[in-house]
Amino acid sequence: ATADGTVTFVGRRGGAGNAVEIRHSRGIATAYLHLSRFAAGIRVGSRVEQGQVIGFVGSTGMSTGPHLDYRVNRGGRWVNPLTVGAEPGPPLPATEMTRFAAWTKVALATLDAPGPLGADPLAMLAGSGPPFNG
Repeated sequence: ATADGTVTFVGRRGGAGNAVEIRHSRGIATAYLHLSRFAAGIRVGSRVEQGQVIGFVGSTGMSTGPHLDYRVNRGGRWVNPLTVGAEPGPPLPATEMTRFAAWTKVALATLDAPGPLGADPLAMLAGSGPPFNG
């Protein structure tokens, strides 16, 4: 799930195939379409948390191949998900911000450096700083 919320629909939605819809705060709702199946315990009225698995990528409905059709509704209108601001998280403590800034400098230099064709820049960064998810 994109954010904490309440499941408002679980089931088949015509050409959208298997779908899960979730109501979040600030008038935001999300839809996850063409799922192959739903995660255990996902029912209408269920509370879900950000990052929780709610279903699995599939090719149901009018889909021509496996993918997730992800949609965001704000105030009753479908919007570009990239334009919806996220809830701000707590600020990093100064010590962590310093560490992050140092790691970012190394990461950007690595990404900008010329390298052999096919080199994986993320693999080159492994072990050079904080992990990506914490």
